[in-house]
Amino acid sequence: MTATGPSRNAAQASLKAELAARLRAGGSGDSLTASSPFLLLAEAWLEDVMLDVDRAQGTKDTYQRQVRVLVLPYFENFTIREVTVGRIELFLRQQRAQSFTRAKHSRTILGMILAFATRREIIPRNPMKETSRMKRPSHTPKALTSDQIAAIRLAAREWRTEAGRMGPQSDGQARDIIEVMLGTATRIGEVLALRQCDIDLDANPPQVNISGTLVVHNKAGVHRQEHPKTHESNRVIGIPPFAADVIRQRLALLDPEDAEHLLFYSRVGTPLTPYNVRRTFRGILRNAGLEGMDITPHSFRRTGATLLANELGMQAAADMLGHTSTSTTKAHYAEPDRTVKSEPAEVMQRLAPPT
Repeated sequence: MTATGPSRNAAQASLKAELAARLRAGGSGDSLTASSPFLLLAEAWLEDVMLDVDRAQGTKDTYQRQVRVLVLPYFENFTIREVTVGRIELFLRQQRAQSFTRAKHSRTILGMILAFATRREIIPRNPMKETSRMKRPSHTPKALTSDQIAAIRLAAREWRTEAGRMGPQSDGQARDIIEVMLGTATRIGEVLALRQCDIDLDANPPQVNISGTLVVHNKAGVHRQEHPKTHESNRVIGIPPFAADVIRQRLALLDPEDAEHLLFYSRVGTPLTPYNVRRTFRGILRNAGLEGMDITPHSFRRTGATLLANELGMQAAADMLGHTSTSTTKAHYAEPDRTVKSEPAEVMQRLAPPT
């Protein structure tokens, strides 16, 4: 190693600083140094993630996709030490110009990669910690109106039933999935993962056990994961009569001895792919005249949360949705109740001047 400077002492100081940086970079025994390509660091981090038995395979697949789509197009031609605070700031601003969600995911993934480099002593500090915080845009959860629900129900009932229509007729599953989602306030993957053994229609009220979700892995395809989005989301919920009636009709199509059989399934008996169900739902929205109104299957979950929060309180809504905290329910699911109530005015009347 060599170093230069305007004087002997300056050159020695420069050389010592460079030696210290090299020692810091290679202290972990890894082959990567601060001068290595960032691409190799990203690959090493992904290899480490894949060995983590505590992460779900779906999460690992998501990380792989986000590294490839969000982070590498910007940083793959830099070395690790060139991923500086200034470059990260510019990168996040460009991502934020597209959407807050894109910028948030980019920040999270890049931050984890750089934290990995810090733990391996490849770099002395994580530059992500010195970047500006992003301000989350204001967001108000929006529930479906009764008119919108009625229009969706009508379109779902008539989906692919036109006389003389080419191709297979509807088997009614899209209509039934919508009814069950409305009655349970569940995620689409949770509804599609319901099995015969998860249902107890003899209970009062009828109950469903939300104990899994359908996930799609890069190599394994679609399969049932043995817990919902999080392990804490496991729950047993009571369902209203209209959802119980739909489930009862679905159960009548199944072999009573096959307890593990899914309630909803493809024409060949395999699990339905959430992507395909969402695509069908978009077609139903188009027929209902609701296209372009930011309505998704998750809107049924927000609608249920809003109704429960307004009628029974935020805790009841959080319990139904499987949230460990009411803050998540309030911030992302329950639309604020803006109806003017008479009770506050009656209480404030106590401040009236004496007569």
